[in-house]
Amino acid sequence: MKILASDYDGTLRTAEYVSKEDIEAIKKFQEAGNLFGIVTGRSMESLKNEIERNGFTYDFIVTNNGGVIYDKDQNLLQCNYMDFDKALHIIEYIKTLPCVSYVINDGFHRYKYTVDDHQVDHKYGNVKDTSVLQEEIFKKKKIAQLVISLNDVDLAHQVSEYINSEYKGYAVAYINVNCVDIVPEGVSKAEGLGYIEKHLGLQHEDIHAIGDSYNDLPMLHAFAGCTVKNAKETIQEEIGIVYENVADCIDHLMK
Repeated sequence: MKILASDYDGTLRTAEYVSKEDIEAIKKFQEAGNLFGIVTGRSMESLKNEIERNGFTYDFIVTNNGGVIYDKDQNLLQCNYMDFDKALHIIEYIKTLPCVSYVINDGFHRYKYTVDDHQVDHKYGNVKDTSVLQEEIFKKKKIAQLVISLNDVDLAHQVSEYINSEYKGYAVAYINVNCVDIVPEGVSKAEGLGYIEKHLGLQHEDIHAIGDSYNDLPMLHAFAGCTVKNAKETIQEEIGIVYENVADCIDHLMK
């Protein structure tokens, strides 16, 4: 048995919908007795919508860059939360940035807060602003992830470096395409997939991972990692194994 863990945005979904080629390859992979799962920076609320509109099947789901884990029936297995006071400090810092918006993730739902409505929000343009709910969200004191939507790659690197330095021990930031994802210290896609490995009693050498961005790197290095042709050149060079798409990767694994 082989296991393939795939990033979602930029890896499995590279256009408006997941390609039929990839969906059919996943089905064929699973029918042969293998396991397929998603490891993403998205919230479960967001990914659930994607699953419904694309119709692909899975054996496990890891969301929030490794912080929240579900089984094949969408039963919650684990959820990591940020230190609440530190998360509030980070939010105040985010508000000073020339970013488009930020999102608070409570472990399932995502709540968007607009910072600059004059910029195009490429990440959360279709998500309704929920600023009026912020105090209600704060009362729960459950923040599993913060996501900053940016239109400046250099700024994304600067913000990530600042968070990783200023909040070391409490939070870790990952650059994810045009965003910065902030999760509790110790959370990564590698750790999330490692939980699945132990939970399902899998053999480490049987687990393969595919991704396209910086937040995928911990997972790609910890397991048998590969990337896709649309990934940044630096990612392709660092990982070395590049496939046309997920279907191409599955075809190789099944051979």
